[in-house]
Amino acid sequence: MNPFTQVALPVTLTDLLLAREDALRLLQDSRRILAKAEDVLKRHGPYLMPFNALPPASEDQVRQELDSRMWDRALDLTGFRQLMDAEEVKSFKASLRPAPPEFTEGNIRATFIELHIRATKMFRRGVVNVFRSLSDDYRTNEAEPFRIGRKVIMGAMVRPSYSKGLCINDGNQNYGADKLNDIDRVIKSLDGKQFQSRSLESAMNLAFRDHAVFEDSYYRAKAFRNGNLHLEFKRSDLLDKLNEQIADYYTYDALPDARAA
Repeated sequence: MNPFTQVALPVTLTDLLLAREDALRLLQDSRRILAKAEDVLKRHGPYLMPFNALPPASEDQVRQELDSRMWDRALDLTGFRQLMDAEEVKSFKASLRPAPPEFTEGNIRATFIELHIRATKMFRRGVVNVFRSLSDDYRTNEAEPFRIGRKVIMGAMVRPSYSKGLCINDGNQNYGADKLNDIDRVIKSLDGKQFQSRSLESAMNLAFRDHAVFEDSYYRAKAFRNGNLHLEFKRSDLLDKLNEQIADYYTYDALPDARAA
């Protein structure tokens, strides 16, 4: 049996679960109080209850919206979001629609134990998904199916800023801000650092307003008006780790058609 199933829920998740129960109780209390107010007013005539005082959604709708937000927050508290690429996060959120599973201790355990079991494969697959379009080598090189070099050229990544200079294209999910965000997530994870969503995008946008060049301890990047972004990875140790993840994916995790075009 996986030892993860034997440990208690993290304190942060336990607190979140208690907050959910308290919030639902208070929301139910507020509905009962509003119902009493409506009964008082009905004794003196119809339509006296202010419409804006009535809750706009049913109790089930409120619970479902709260649970959806709780699941989303739980991804951050458990650290799983840092292991998930944009595709995996999108899939997780889709599983919450149209009605999310209740945010209960049993459902939390089942969900995050399953994510824990899949964590390594999930991260490897996310690495390949993020970097697949940065090189064509994986299509023809059987000995080393997919390897990222120190410099890559990314198209459709940059657009003119509405104020000044250039900025990262945040209107194209395939080649814009989401892809840059995923690259930074992978690099920071491999370095054992906490990932802050959209922080790299914000820093690049600030630099590109005046110079079209960005540099920090991890990356050197130059933006071009034709939409290209030339990105250089400065940490060779992290690039080696990245390529090890890709090699492990093709060795252990890839499906038979993973090399298909």
